[in-house]
Formats: sequence, C-alpha cells, structure tokens
Amino acid sequence: MAIRHGRYWALAAASVVVVVYGSAQTTGALWRDEVAVAGGTLNSGTLDIKVGPDGAEVDDYVLAALGSTNLGPNGSSQAPLSIRNAGDVPFDYRLQGSTVTGAVPLTLTATLVSTVGDCPAVGAPTGPVTVLYTGNAQGAQTLDTRALAPGANEVWCFHVAVGADPPQDQTSTVSFSFRADQA
Repeated sequence: MAIRHGRYWALAAASVVVVVYGSAQTTGALWRDEVAVAGGTLNSGTLDIKVGPDGAEVDDYVLAALGSTNLGPNGSSQAPLSIRNAGDVPFDYRLQGSTVTGAVPLTLTATLVSTVGDCPAVGAPTGPVTVLYTGNAQGAQTLDTRALAPGANEVWCFHVAVGADPPQDQTSTVSFSFRADQA
C-alpha cells in the first residue's frame, strides 16, 4: 500500500509542475502584440546645424569678434553669428546654454537681426530686431525655439557687457551651445 500512496504523490507533483509550466507559457503570451500597418512611406533625413560666416559654417566656431582686450568698466562687445540649417529636414532650434570661464562677470543680450550688417561692432542692432535673451551670460538659454527650413539661416547678434567694477587683469570666455530638434 505504501507504494500506491507514493505513486499518487508523484502524479500529484507532476500535475503541479505541468500546471505551473502551462501557466507561465500562457502569461508569456499575454505580453505579445502585433499590429498590421497600412502601406506608407518612411523618410529619413539629415539634421545639421551650422554656425559661422555665411558660406563657411562649421559645427564649432570661435566668435573672435565677440571680445576685446582691455575691456574696461561698463565696456561691451558685440558680434553677429549666422546659424544655418545645413540638413535636408526642417528643425526647431534654440540657445541651449552658455558657459562663462574666468573671473569677469558678463551680461548678455542675444538679438535676432535680419543680416550680419544689422549687428555693428558698436551701437545698437539695426533693422527689425527681436530680443531673444537678456541677462547673466552664465547659463543663458532661450526657452522659445526658432524654426529653420532646410538651407535657411538666421543671424543672432550677441552683445556682452562688463559691469561698473570688474576685477583687474582678469579674463573671461563665453561658450554657447545650440540645440536643434527635427520639426
């Protein structure tokens, strides 16, 4: 009789293993999904933002005109920067951020102008202008995006200013980074 009870326990244990294994198989099937998609076209493109002088834009550009040696108290410097969509898809872009290295605190004003000539080295920007940012040069960013079609460009006029009491014999450098996202 003891052998009979052992067989029943073995059969019961085998049944539990089959039930557990079968349940795991069924649960795994619940995570699968398929969807048929009607015919369509998938396109790819190139998103490429370039900065620098018209016709010679690059990925990294040193805006040497934005700065000066011996910039004294209440002094300022201003220079244009051309931004172009060199890709073949439209994108939205913005000033992602800026970093100031050095001891001279700077304020920044970024203005959108029509042409490079509308951002003179001295004086206010001319023509139709849109102020995009004004404030501390450290951590500057624009929250609103600008749209650029493939091949189109815009000109930003950057103006940096030193306060009334800058530290003596010190320098600062400003780096700008832009972000572009496919429109």
